[in-house]
Amino acid sequence: MMRIKKEIDVIVENKLVLEKRDMNIYHHHSGSAHMISYNSSITLPLRSRQEDDYLHISIVSGPGRLQQSCIVDLPEYVNFQFSNAKDVTISHQDERTNLQIPPGPPDWQLKLTLGDKKIKSPTARVIVGDDLFLKP
Repeated sequence: MMRIKKEIDVIVENKLVLEKRDMNIYHHHSGSAHMISYNSSITLPLRSRQEDDYLHISIVSGPGRLQQSCIVDLPEYVNFQFSNAKDVTISHQDERTNLQIPPGPPDWQLKLTLGDKKIKSPTARVIVGDDLFLKP
């Protein structure tokens, strides 16, 4: 029996325009680390969980705390682990999941893996941005 290899391209967008914070993205399969500035994006392949692949996303520490709430917008077929944040509001609407993160230190981390659900598109968009602009 032939095993179908699951892989998608994940577009990670940094829409922290008001905060002007950079983001770190680590891709486990390639061992590569990337830093993207605000209003920028990067596209990385994400393989199945069986191939032990994941993306790790975090906000670069800067001077002071984040002054605005921010939103992390995820497609439904991507699994995630979210850590180091208090009072996060999680909502699921149609085919997207939103994490609303209150102002504070940029100390949260997000780990994404490819879920077992049927993939509807060869690309997925993950957006981290200012709450003001990305309200669901």
